[in-house]
Amino acid sequence: MRKITHFLIVATFIFAALSAGSCKNDKNSDNKDTVVINTDSLNFDEKVEQAKEIFYSLPAPHEVATFLIQNDNTYFDIELLNSVQQAINYTTEASQAYNLGVYSADLSYASLFEQNQIVINYMATSKKLAEQLGILEAFDQETIKALEENVNNRDEVMRIISETFMDSDAYLQENERHEIGAMILIGGWIEGVYLAIKLSNGDPRSNIPLASSILEQQLSLELMVMFLKDFKGGEYLQNMKTDLVSLYDLYNSIETDVTDDGYLTAKPEDFKKLCDKIEEIRNKIVKLS
Repeated sequence: MRKITHFLIVATFIFAALSAGSCKNDKNSDNKDTVVINTDSLNFDEKVEQAKEIFYSLPAPHEVATFLIQNDNTYFDIELLNSVQQAINYTTEASQAYNLGVYSADLSYASLFEQNQIVINYMATSKKLAEQLGILEAFDQETIKALEENVNNRDEVMRIISETFMDSDAYLQENERHEIGAMILIGGWIEGVYLAIKLSNGDPRSNIPLASSILEQQLSLELMVMFLKDFKGGEYLQNMKTDLVSLYDLYNSIETDVTDDGYLTAKPEDFKKLCDKIEEIRNKIVKLS
């Protein structure tokens, strides 16, 4: 059975991060409902299993990705990506782990729009970060070669990316480096939502399905905050936990409505505050050193 951090890392691939499934909202549901999970009496493994069950109930990454690709208002913009030139600045374990997650989301975004050379470049950069983190096995030369040979096959590229991060997660689990896995998760999730808010132009009226998916990330964020609850970690992880709780509080403060088509929507000014907070956290991550 896959480990929870593997599923979460895979779920952070761009648009996969929008895993609440904007095209499957229940028009009759109360849009203010959130998942309330009492974990105080559970041990760590039990908490992980409970979180995993909920995450597995969300739509598969390729389902959400396919929906968004078919949306005429979704496009590719290389300027949104964290430049591979930045990688040389990531000298600490925390900055390397967070930004490995960031690059994983950028990889998927580029792959979904068949930006083949960019995919290869970002996989090579991920390989360098993985080497610095001591998880190089998952990013070996055969993986890069497989990407190059299948560069025109988007489904195969996505499969290679998914398996690569599965292998890296397995290594982290086997060596009990759970905090590194958590940082990769956070970096990827934040980058995925960041790309989504940029594609939505920070306005819920610009792309209603995409804005709905962003608003629905309250569920994923709640689960992630719960998942990180028992991590002690160092300064970087503690500061990030504070930022994520602040972001979750902001989500909770937003009053949402449901459109006739079943999508979540919010006041433009409230949505803008949410987008600004996500961008603020993302900028902290990519500027780490």
